[in-house]
Amino acid sequence: MDTTKPQLIRALGLREGIAIHMGVIIGSGIFIVPATIAGHVPATGPMILVWVVAGLLSLFGALSVAELSAIMPQAGGPYVYLRNSFGRIWGFLFSWNDFFINKAGSAAAIAVGFATFLGYFVPALDDASLLVTQLAFLGLDFEVNIGWIQIVAIGVIAVVTLINIRGVQFGGWVMTIFTSAKVLALIGLIVAVFFSGNGSAANFRPWWPETWSSDLTAGFGLALISALWAYDGWIDVTLTAGEFKNPSRNVPLSLLLGTVAVIVLYVGANIAYAFVIPIDAMQGSSRIAADVALTALGPVGATLIVIGILCSTFGSTNGMLLNGPRSIFAAAADGAALKALGTVHPRHHSPWVAVVTLGVWSALLTLSGTYDQITAYVVFGSWVFYGLAAASVIILRRKMPDVERPFRTWGYPYLTILFLLVVTWFLANTLLENTRDAVIGMVLLIIGLPLYYYWTWQSRANNQSEVS
Repeated sequence: MDTTKPQLIRALGLREGIAIHMGVIIGSGIFIVPATIAGHVPATGPMILVWVVAGLLSLFGALSVAELSAIMPQAGGPYVYLRNSFGRIWGFLFSWNDFFINKAGSAAAIAVGFATFLGYFVPALDDASLLVTQLAFLGLDFEVNIGWIQIVAIGVIAVVTLINIRGVQFGGWVMTIFTSAKVLALIGLIVAVFFSGNGSAANFRPWWPETWSSDLTAGFGLALISALWAYDGWIDVTLTAGEFKNPSRNVPLSLLLGTVAVIVLYVGANIAYAFVIPIDAMQGSSRIAADVALTALGPVGATLIVIGILCSTFGSTNGMLLNGPRSIFAAAADGAALKALGTVHPRHHSPWVAVVTLGVWSALLTLSGTYDQITAYVVFGSWVFYGLAAASVIILRRKMPDVERPFRTWGYPYLTILFLLVVTWFLANTLLENTRDAVIGMVLLIIGLPLYYYWTWQSRANNQSEVS
């Protein structure tokens, strides 16, 4: 490492770690996705079970990577784990998927969600589009749509881009504020529902289907995709491990405490939703949290929950621009991606070129009608790498047996193997039931390979010229 060049600094503590972890996970999903899940399962019990299973699956994964984050507390997280266990190309593919597809698509979708909910207070945002045109690429139908919603979304992305150029300490401080606001809003909604007097235990019926058919199993799998999307981000705090104080303690604790807290909030929120709105009615709700607040608390409650959603979506967009650049930064610093993406700001000590690149790409995606499709495609690819990251625990136990492990995966190897089995089932079920999205997700991954070989060749050539 060239110590004469600007480096990332260790400025994050446990408080910021938990805030980043929960803030990235809790976006718009818990406020919208339950209605989608209700459309896949016919009873309240399976609906709640979906959230429990998805939460435990995320927790088992978090416990696995917690061990890795403790022994390799470096920027890029999974890039580093996969490079050391499977090889640099697998680390690059993770970074490619995470940066250009996952974080960019998520930031675009969540920023548009912010602008859409802002329309509750500013109806003019819902005015007709200023420009609409159709494009097609790789089997995707792109609708370039420029309107006030897109303009506001791009403005949000620009703001969080500037925040994260300022450095990880400032970005972490912003995450702490907005994560606190969204968690308080969600807790407030849950408590208010049960004390409003407008719910009924009768709304939980039917609690369980009379028979469990193969169609219900397939529906459960599709519902699990939506729930896992709402939990997605449970691995992201490891991307900033290189900027934590005492990372061997604080990163694993952030993963553990933050994931458990999100599971409790998500399950509690879904029980509260079902207490007010029966599952049959829930299926037709496009903004389930706002509908629950309106039913239980009236217009004032709906206004408060929309404010909470605005805090949630802004905070999550900030999290995408905070964590996302670290994945490609690690690859670039290792010579596996464009060298400029590994540049650190001389004053703010942030990977500013990667931050700006992600901000620009995310802003462009807001103009496309396909960012929601991209987020669907990315679930398949992301869980391939989550499975590989968990498998790295087993591989590195053998490769690096003498390394001190401040945190060891709970229930090893049983919980790790269980996690891998469930991931395998989930990927197989997705491939069978949602084949097109899974295949497109794999194609988007493969597109990165030519760039990998070009960038690594360029890196070797530059190193040889410097030596000579």
